[in-house]
Amino acid sequence: MDVRVILATLQYKMATPLMRIDRPASRPLLTISLLLSLLTGLLLPWLLAQSAPLTLNAYDLAEWASLHPLQSASNPPLAAPLLLRVHLVILCALVGAAAQGNHAKRAAALVIVALAVAQLPPIEFVNDLANLNYRQQFGLALASLFLGIPALRWVNHRWQPAWVAGCGLLGLLTTLAGATLALDVFASLASGGSAGLGIWIVAASYVSLFGVGFRALVVSARSQM
Repeated sequence: MDVRVILATLQYKMATPLMRIDRPASRPLLTISLLLSLLTGLLLPWLLAQSAPLTLNAYDLAEWASLHPLQSASNPPLAAPLLLRVHLVILCALVGAAAQGNHAKRAAALVIVALAVAQLPPIEFVNDLANLNYRQQFGLALASLFLGIPALRWVNHRWQPAWVAGCGLLGLLTTLAGATLALDVFASLASGGSAGLGIWIVAASYVSLFGVGFRALVVSARSQM
């Protein structure tokens, strides 16, 4: 066999493993930074009232919108609060998928449990099980556990890009829809308000997460061609 053919074959075999390195796992700091940015955006004001020194973050705005009588009669009930509160569920799903390694997974499990506990309704829920607002909070807390904890085990390097891209797209859509509904509810009861910085940070974080996941999918597809 020609020496050049042998050398070319060896170079190809040595380069192939490098081409198939899992890109999502090679950038854990980027994913963690985006998750921290997402959490920061959820805590920052989503609504700035014009007539009063009132600022509401995503969860406060969800609680405020749940008090509107029309929200209980909407289909589905409490649609605006649902779209605002579901971000913590998406965050738990992303935290579970992003964790790689035993120590990281243990830390992620604690974060997921803490976020789920933070979503639990007040203790009055025990004596008011028919309360739609409390039931929604309880259901989302369970959803956070049922998505986040299994993601720690089942979302591996192969499925991580699709999971991150899907959560990023879902989060962006719920951000736009939830903010629009909640601002409309506020405008119907008050003199109006404007979107706060938190909305744009959350939207930008989801766009970036979608980009990271989608790019990893493209790189993986090309490496297998």
